[in-house]
Amino acid sequence: MKSSSILRLLLIPAAEVLASMAVWHGTPTDWGGEPLHFWGFEILRLQYWCGFGLFFTGLWVIGWMSLHRRRSATSVLAVLGAVCLLGTEATTSKYFWKSLSVSQVGYLGWPDFRTYFWEHLVSWVVVLLIFGLCLWYLRNRRRQSRTVGTAT
Repeated sequence: MKSSSILRLLLIPAAEVLASMAVWHGTPTDWGGEPLHFWGFEILRLQYWCGFGLFFTGLWVIGWMSLHRRRSATSVLAVLGAVCLLGTEATTSKYFWKSLSVSQVGYLGWPDFRTYFWEHLVSWVVVLLIFGLCLWYLRNRRRQSRTVGTAT
C-alpha cells in the first residue's frame, strides 16, 4: 500500500478526533467533582464511530462492486463515499449523544443535540478540508519535483 493511501485512510479518524477536540468544552469552572476527561468520552464516541464506520464502509464496498466497471463510476463512488462519511458522522453523533446522561450533557456545555451535532460536524468538515488541501498540496509538489527532475 502506498504512503499516500495510508495518509488518506488516517485522515478520516484523525479528523474525527480533532473535531471532537474542537467541540470539547472541558470541565466547568464551578465543577466540584473529579474533572471530566476528554479521552473517556472520546473512547466511547470512537466505539460508535468504528461500528457505524464499518457499516457504511460495507455499503460503499457494495456500491463499488456494482459500479466499478462503469464510466461514471468515479464521480458516483465519490458522492457515495461522501454520503457514507456523513452518515457515519451523523449516526455516531446521534447515538453518542443518546448514551450520555442529562447531567453529563449539561456538564459538557452542550445545551441540546442540535448544537452539539452542528459544532462537531462543522469542525469535522473544516479538519477534513484542511487535511485534504494539505495532501493535495503535497501531491502536487511531489509531481512538480518529478517533472522538474525529468526535465533536467
